[in-house]
Amino acid sequence: MKRLASPPEEALVLDLPPLPEEVFADLLAFGGVGEEEKRAMRLDAERLLEGAASFVAGVYDHLSRHPGTARALGWEGRVKEEELYLRRAFFSAWLARTIGVDTSVEFAREVYRAGLWHGGLGPKGAWIPPEYVGLSFAQVGRYVAERVRDVRPWLVYLSAQEEVMRKGFDAASALREGKTAVRLQALGLAHPALPRPLSLRAGSVGEALFKAFAVNPALRDLALEALAAEEEAGLWLEPKTFWRLRPRWTVLLNGRDVRYLEGLATPLREGDLLTLLPPGR
Repeated sequence: MKRLASPPEEALVLDLPPLPEEVFADLLAFGGVGEEEKRAMRLDAERLLEGAASFVAGVYDHLSRHPGTARALGWEGRVKEEELYLRRAFFSAWLARTIGVDTSVEFAREVYRAGLWHGGLGPKGAWIPPEYVGLSFAQVGRYVAERVRDVRPWLVYLSAQEEVMRKGFDAASALREGKTAVRLQALGLAHPALPRPLSLRAGSVGEALFKAFAVNPALRDLALEALAAEEEAGLWLEPKTFWRLRPRWTVLLNGRDVRYLEGLATPLREGDLLTLLPPGR
């Protein structure tokens, strides 16, 4: 049972998953990777950088030759050099930040975005089976283990990244699961965070908003504000964060304000268009 500390009037209150950076920070803390451990890990940088370029090339050579990954990446037959270069560049940038033990908010979101892409939201719409992503992390773990003295914090760090990426993958996959196919667009100052309408399946306005904000943390930053509350957990009350629209933001369903319909419970029909409308447009 959930209890809001200050029940809002006419507000669309959402119970959203934690942001990627919150998940990342929580997992690192759980695994005991703090500032002292990060400083020690950065002393491994020189050893890890020595073979990084050849490691990246070897990973993509393996992915292109393995039938399952080649099929998932659309690389059956011939691999386009331009695409291979871009993927190596992306992987190299990620590996460099990993070797530098990047734990920033921006990096957590970038890792989450990689999970979204693996879940079919990338430019090619390719869906990468999660087991291949996990095995790729295992390859990185082996590369690190062969070069550092203490691999334990590195394994925690990589596992935390893998979990953040998996949550992005799950959020992208959830867009395809649901009762009705609808679209959500963002206008005005929210448009840069969602330049193209998002296609998803959902049975209600609340379900559609949950999925849209789950795959787009930047849109959540713009449109929502945190709402402190408490949630009953057995005999205790624990702090809980809900999210509601910022003042004067509106959600329209086919042009009608959903607060004058059934709010989050408003049912959706095939082809409906939801619009996130900020003030000052």
